[in-house]
Amino acid sequence: MFSVGDLVDRGPDSLGCLRLLRENWFHCTLSNHEQLMYEAFHGGYMGAYWFPNGGNWGMEAHNVFRNQEARRQGRVTETLVGSEEDYELIDLLELVKELPFIITINHKSGKKFHIIHAELPPREKITDFDLEQPERVLDLATRQTHDGDMFLWGRYRFAPFYKADLGNRAKIIRTVNNNGLAETFNDKLSHIISGHTIMHNPVTLVGQTNIDTGAYHSYPERRQSGYESVPKWAGLTCVCFDDWKFYKATTTDFKEVQPFTINRADVI
Repeated sequence: MFSVGDLVDRGPDSLGCLRLLRENWFHCTLSNHEQLMYEAFHGGYMGAYWFPNGGNWGMEAHNVFRNQEARRQGRVTETLVGSEEDYELIDLLELVKELPFIITINHKSGKKFHIIHAELPPREKITDFDLEQPERVLDLATRQTHDGDMFLWGRYRFAPFYKADLGNRAKIIRTVNNNGLAETFNDKLSHIISGHTIMHNPVTLVGQTNIDTGAYHSYPERRQSGYESVPKWAGLTCVCFDDWKFYKATTTDFKEVQPFTINRADVI
């Protein structure tokens, strides 16, 4: 199984999701929430934004880690004792550190797929060759948006779909065309799977499919999500590369769903 990231900060069991990183069948890309968490512990300007963006669940582990660092540096002598879960989170950060910006899959069908958390830089022709070069990937991934690194924070291409009613297809296609949102895609760039921008249904925009359908909104106890009741569209969406079928799961339901698709013929 391949994941587009955001294992933490949104659902009711962030630590449980992070434990998946120990499984040899589970492969995950780096996301903005994993970045926020890691930098909160190990340094980096994005770390200051972890707690305001859902990181309160890890505050005790963060305090324990800071105490460990302070004792190593001789700044304090008192030991702050944490729970087993606190120390487990600190250990799991070593696996978070190794998460890649991109995962490329060479499928048995002969097709290739790229998995990233958010988006490629807009208005630039990018090919599979570019995404095979580590230095080029680092350059593209860390291009800055108004939020942060492009591969982790980019919300340009899928912004029109953000929690939007997908019923007005003509209007959405006009927005895509008027803003050149499909310009990056070309016949030398394999299909991309991503998340980050929440939508009511998985959306395929020519050469990229976004499968983030707000899984954390599907938990009844998540009242802070802004909904009085569980939205019917919310759930965890997966796509099977073998047959290109999409499935959405909640705590009570599992069903096949159809993606909202804009093809090459739909764009100017």
